[in-house]
Amino acid sequence: MDTTIGKRLKDFRLRKNLKMPAIAAATGISKENLYKWEKGTKPSDITLYNKLIDYMEKMENLPDHVLQDPRSNGSDNSFQPPSSSLFTGIFLSQDEAPLPIFKNAAPGSIIAINEQPVLVAWRFEAPVIGEVDGVIPVTGNSMEPKFKSTDLVAIKKLRFTKIINAGYYYYIVDKNHTGILRRVRPAAENNSIILAAENEEYPEITRKMDDILAIFSVVSVITKQI
Repeated sequence: MDTTIGKRLKDFRLRKNLKMPAIAAATGISKENLYKWEKGTKPSDITLYNKLIDYMEKMENLPDHVLQDPRSNGSDNSFQPPSSSLFTGIFLSQDEAPLPIFKNAAPGSIIAINEQPVLVAWRFEAPVIGEVDGVIPVTGNSMEPKFKSTDLVAIKKLRFTKIINAGYYYYIVDKNHTGILRRVRPAAENNSIILAAENEEYPEITRKMDDILAIFSVVSVITKQI
């Protein structure tokens, strides 16, 4: 077990501008234990120790990104996001507030909490774009060149799924717990929408609203800084 965990924790906390209660909420480790470890007490619980190490490594491995409006060309409004992202769970089938996630789950995955489906995301706060529910990674190349697999998207769950702006980007989760990022417009078929990819190799998809579990508006795209 690393005997320098206290120094590593302190350096990490100061570098990431994180307060101890935030680290406690993200890891499930009590503030009292974290304070003791930072002051030099050797952890006695290997499970809690590993939780902290895993959390710090995940946070360290987050790439540097800049955040943009998904409808912009990215030239005017990019900025560095705060580094104090935490894991959060967004309920899909009910309108409960997002909650901290303590278990090891990848952002973009769907897990069950109290038998309810929950989308795992990074918690993200950036006052310039307003309130969002979380940040998830873009997967695959179906939305290139607008969205790349190295990008992240900040999303906000729609409370009224009938209110969709044609031509805007949304993250759709169906009842099979499959999530897909697409440009959306109404379909000719009643109570249905068309999901269009940016990559011409991917055909349009029609989804009935009754088969959709949740819809998220894409508030911003966070592109990797090169």
